[in-house]
Amino acid sequence: MKKYAGVIVRKGDKCLFCKRNADMSKFPGEWSIPGGSVEKGEEIPHAAQREFYEETDYELETPINFLGVIKRMNREGTKQKGMMYVFGTDVEDEINPDLENAIDGEEHSECGYFGVDELPEPMNETLREFVNTFMK
Repeated sequence: MKKYAGVIVRKGDKCLFCKRNADMSKFPGEWSIPGGSVEKGEEIPHAAQREFYEETDYELETPINFLGVIKRMNREGTKQKGMMYVFGTDVEDEINPDLENAIDGEEHSECGYFGVDELPEPMNETLREFVNTFMK
């Protein structure tokens, strides 16, 4: 089963989310966290940090903590196709992703910080639950 890893970044009472580019074949227009595939032989926490860097052009300097796993389903929601390992971290200063210079910055059309009561749509429901738990 395919493995993915991503990081929820929290600044105060808001978290960073990025909107998938409408041209992407996977989850176009959906708001998510920076993340992606775990490479063969790669440690999952390292993959989360690498993917965060590749999509935002920002290296996380704070430790990341494992929060849990989200099942990745096919578009119809009928078959599990992978697992997303979700990590979280707190930052003192807002991270502003540089989508123009990031290695994989074209995967997103915009990024922003959102509180629990203002999470953007559309967003994976399991990710939404993770965020609600993480923000408590």
